[in-house]
Amino acid sequence: SSGINAEWPLRPGGKCAIIIASNDVDKTGASYYGQTLLYFISIRGESNQIVLKKNGPVYSVEWNPQRDEFIVLYGFMPCKGTLFNVKCDPIHEFGENHYNEILFNPQGNMVGLCGFGNLRGKIKFYDTENNKLLSDFVAADATFFEWAPCGDVFITGTLSPRLRQDNEFKLWDVSGKILHHYQVPTDETQLWQLMWINPATLLPPPVVPRPATSKEIAAGKPQAYRPPGSRQGPAAATRSLLPNVQGGVYKPGSDAQRNQPSRQAQKNQRKRENRAKQIEDEKNAVPEPTMQDLQSTIVDEREKKVRNLKKKLHQIEKLKGQVAQGKTLEKNQMDKIASENDLIEEIKRLEL
Repeated sequence: SSGINAEWPLRPGGKCAIIIASNDVDKTGASYYGQTLLYFISIRGESNQIVLKKNGPVYSVEWNPQRDEFIVLYGFMPCKGTLFNVKCDPIHEFGENHYNEILFNPQGNMVGLCGFGNLRGKIKFYDTENNKLLSDFVAADATFFEWAPCGDVFITGTLSPRLRQDNEFKLWDVSGKILHHYQVPTDETQLWQLMWINPATLLPPPVVPRPATSKEIAAGKPQAYRPPGSRQGPAAATRSLLPNVQGGVYKPGSDAQRNQPSRQAQKNQRKRENRAKQIEDEKNAVPEPTMQDLQSTIVDEREKKVRNLKKKLHQIEKLKGQVAQGKTLEKNQMDKIASENDLIEEIKRLEL
């Protein structure tokens, strides 16, 4: 049996849509992997089949949020990327590469063609005004992408449950420069979601940077893939905190100033340090003996001496019993018997 699936990417405003229709089996026998067809429909009753120039699945269809045009990624890898107008005519070819996502910024003047998930994280940004290439770089191990409301910076993340180790997020600009990088402390901590706080209204379009030169693109070519565990460490971040965005424009500000903790934070830190030192001193301090402790020590010493003296008297009683039985004793044993009266007097003195 064959299953038929359909998706409806709507044009912002809801006046037209693209239908992505796919089935698991191609009855014509042209493809083992099934068949995918695209159709355009509008509320005025218009409909067209969109002709694709390469066989294979359709990975993504996205409308430009501000224009009557859309991009399709389709065909077996490396897939093709094509820009269409509302008449379903192809108006620009982006070439072939390993992509599976199309990401327009909110203002619609820049778009990224990306390969995330099971792909390496390839990203190419284009100016939608003239479809010129702006940058070409790799965001390795990215499973998440989202534009900032200002439209000129974006965030990528390595999130659970897709990848449960080396979770992190990075803030980038469209040139491929890392503005901020945060990596979770240990593998026991997992990052599940990232979200921008969106403004109530759309911010004005950001200034599109100049297109990247061929030399800059060549310098940004990816190196041989290394798994996350074998890397020396995260890429150096140029800024340690999120940038300020005002009126859709990035304001870098002072990194040294942003890194400086507030007065209240410094005060709290000093309090914690002083408290920790006080606790440590209390642990190591040796208490001075009280009068009660001294008296108790003296009493204990007396009792100990009395017990020893009584123990000697008990030994003398045993020796005297041996003499009564006619046994001959050694000189030191006779001396011990002779000291009996002295021991008795000493016990009396200690028990006073």
